[in-house]
Amino acid sequence: MAMGMILSDCSAAGPVPTGCFASLNAGVVKLGNRRFSRSWHITRSGLVPLSVLFDGRELLSPAPVPETEEAVVPRFRVAGSPLTEVGAPALHAFLELDAPGGVISYHFAVTPGVPAVTVERIAPQQTESVRRTGGDEPTGLETDPAAAAETDEAACCEFFRPGCAHLKLRFFRFADQTDRHDNLLQIEELRLSPAEPLSLRGTLFAVEDPLSGQGIILLKFAPLPERRPLPDPVDFEWDTAAFALCSDRYPWAVIGYDGGMTGLTRALHLYQQELRIVKPGRDGLALSNTWGDRNRDQALNEAFMLSEIDIASSLGIDVCQIDDGWQGGVTVNSSKAQEAGGGVWEGYHAADPEFWRVHAGRFPNGLAPLVKRAAERKVGLGLWFSPDSSNDFANWRRDVDTVCRLQREFGVEWIKIDGVKSRTREGEANLRRFFAEAIRRTAGALTFDLDVTAEIRPGYFGMPSCGTLFVENRYTDWHRWWPYATFRNLWQLSQAIPPVRLRFECLNPKRNMDKYRNDPLAPAGYPLDWIFASVMAASPLIWCELSGLSAESRAELGRILPVWRGFRDELHAGVAYPVGPCPDGTTTSGFFTTTADESTCHLILLRDLDAAPEREFELPVRLSEYAVTTVMGEGSVKPAAEKRLRCTLPPRRSYLWLRLSR
Repeated sequence: MAMGMILSDCSAAGPVPTGCFASLNAGVVKLGNRRFSRSWHITRSGLVPLSVLFDGRELLSPAPVPETEEAVVPRFRVAGSPLTEVGAPALHAFLELDAPGGVISYHFAVTPGVPAVTVERIAPQQTESVRRTGGDEPTGLETDPAAAAETDEAACCEFFRPGCAHLKLRFFRFADQTDRHDNLLQIEELRLSPAEPLSLRGTLFAVEDPLSGQGIILLKFAPLPERRPLPDPVDFEWDTAAFALCSDRYPWAVIGYDGGMTGLTRALHLYQQELRIVKPGRDGLALSNTWGDRNRDQALNEAFMLSEIDIASSLGIDVCQIDDGWQGGVTVNSSKAQEAGGGVWEGYHAADPEFWRVHAGRFPNGLAPLVKRAAERKVGLGLWFSPDSSNDFANWRRDVDTVCRLQREFGVEWIKIDGVKSRTREGEANLRRFFAEAIRRTAGALTFDLDVTAEIRPGYFGMPSCGTLFVENRYTDWHRWWPYATFRNLWQLSQAIPPVRLRFECLNPKRNMDKYRNDPLAPAGYPLDWIFASVMAASPLIWCELSGLSAESRAELGRILPVWRGFRDELHAGVAYPVGPCPDGTTTSGFFTTTADESTCHLILLRDLDAAPEREFELPVRLSEYAVTTVMGEGSVKPAAEKRLRCTLPPRRSYLWLRLSR
């Protein structure tokens, strides 16, 4: 593990933000903000948690006083700097301990705005972990002997002795490699029982006192367990008396929340937006990309892309992105791969030192004409790029030079990242260096879409401050796209991830209609404005050749997009809660968004083949405090209770978009 995996390096340290504090007194480290604080006792083996204080309530039971041992002389300093390179202002605290096996270093960070503390730890390979006492009951894990031989002993991040005997655990089981998986988040509820130990692998866990609704979230900034270069045998462990977050190869955060599942979602969303502040004009934009029509790079040329830019501008799309094929080098996915000897999917620099030059045949005048037209039409320009995975991303500096050149020469600020194979710890570190250096050199102007569709990639929480997550490749050509299914995946993931972090797609619903014959949920049965409304709480992707849209579809998209642009900053300025039942093609479901201060809210409801036109929805705010107006759509609403709204959407496949303001 290395410093700076998530947190900024504080190279440009400044004042500590108001409302944050950190101290070292009598062998106890303490830091926090007005709502949330943590403290640890220093030992020669590391830190022992003493307290987690949330809104004045202690969440841990009194910790035993560690046995007297040889004095430890810690080194401690505090600085002010952004939480990440693109994050909120934060207090950073650095602690170094001389342990028997070498120096143990800690990097803590806390912001004024959310009840959370982030931790990065570096420990010598041979240092024994600080572990809570527990039994030696079997865990039930079956580890392949070869894998076990190359796996280091997983150190314990932290352990907690809870102050309540009736805790429940929410275990967030994510799936990536979405080309194969379509159930992307399942939340399991388990009781932390004094009779049953637990050992779980994952990245996100929440432990809650059901009597108070308060709890703490344990978030590990790691790829999913199946994608890690070194397998970790366990991430969360309960020994019937205490629980632990295990394996300190990756940073982690402990986040306080209240209000049950609703409060948990709020805390997760607001914390992730501290890691990467949502910047209007950069984040949450509507982006078009022609690859969704499966013509790959066959149509790419100057005239075609000039037309795409013109149509994007007429519809109100923010960014027109060129996928694989703008460059001179040929990949395995290119329509020209066979005649080029198969193409490549890594080793780009070895295959062609000029791999990332602009394709001279398709764009004989370079990208300059596209840049000029895009500027005239007030449309941004985006490109596809694949960092070279070969030799553990040994060419990461050259790749940084390439993306920075594209930003500098052509104004390209939205880059879709693909083809990543993060096979080893060194490769993982070099990939992180690529993103960090590119963001630093462009002062945060570059936004990356990190693809989670295949291969070995950072996933949902491995590198959360780099940009958006490109979640799905879905095509009507392969009979794999249904609007309700994309809506469902966004709805489910939004329980843990702010939708603005997620790139979700709208395809041309009129293509390949013959592949969906006699299917009541066929894409062609959905108006394109309904489809857009289902993903507009996220970062929308118009995943098709715009020139292939019918006049009807263009009119539908052109009707909603300009209105959405007028309100999207409000949609992305805080929390987006899923409402209604999980979409399955027969529901009325949607999203309720609030700004961080809850002064402005939006309710987006979409009726599919729901048999009933009228439904009630539980909302997380008091309706009597708001004036309700209709932004778009069909239907009517009336209060049913202080936090319940009765909504009527008369036609099937209709939507209703409301704005609530104080």
